[in-house]
Amino acid sequence: MADNLRIRKAVHNLSDSEVSAFRDAYGQMQAITDNRGYAYFAGLHGVPNWYCQHSTDTAPAYYFLPWHRAYLYNLELAVRSRVPDVTLPWWDWTLRPPRQSAIPKIFADRTDGSGAANPLYSFRINLTNPSIHHATTRKPGSPDDLPAQTDVDDVLSTGDWTDFTLALENRLHNLVHGWVGGDMGIVAVAAFDPIFYSHHCMIDRLWWLWQVRNGNGSMPDDLLDTVLPPFNMKVRDVLSVNTLGYDYAAAQAVVPI
Repeated sequence: MADNLRIRKAVHNLSDSEVSAFRDAYGQMQAITDNRGYAYFAGLHGVPNWYCQHSTDTAPAYYFLPWHRAYLYNLELAVRSRVPDVTLPWWDWTLRPPRQSAIPKIFADRTDGSGAANPLYSFRINLTNPSIHHATTRKPGSPDDLPAQTDVDDVLSTGDWTDFTLALENRLHNLVHGWVGGDMGIVAVAAFDPIFYSHHCMIDRLWWLWQVRNGNGSMPDDLLDTVLPPFNMKVRDVLSVNTLGYDYAAAQAVVPI
């Protein structure tokens, strides 16, 4: 089965051809205005549809990680319908300059190598209800304020499911959203920023690393048959990344980008 898995790589390990294919796939999706397109998928998370699951005081079951895994899975299938060999790469925000730009170069450049607009840099939101019309922006902070590997290791050392998912969401996920700033710092529109999905790939990868150590830990059984709308998937359907057909590459080689 492993030979048939699609492999998600780190942004900093993508080859030039892989970056080009990734940009092409996003560019094609951004040009589509129906339910195969980028705007449609972005709108599932926050406005206008608000399907995203985040932990709150009134949601003790914590569907944050399962829902976002289903979300990335379905987006990746749509991306691959445009460019078949593309997988979603993860953004390792623990890396510091000069090993990696705080906002990776493939997302920070306004244009691609040919001088055309870079579809990973920004996306124009055009919604009528609510009325939102602007290109996404970012206001990143200091690289030193991003989570470090020691922060990641501390979260991964948490053995209880509930404690882990809350720590991952609140201490790492939320911090990075706020650090990027701009639209990424606003839940309603965060998913319109192209870097959103590579940030969430990092979060999904950390859950996978935790699962390698802990399995499903103490995840309550009554979560397993909960449907993750709007996807035709239950929590139990997303517990194994290999069952979903993908895996995460080992983060070994690091090249400046």
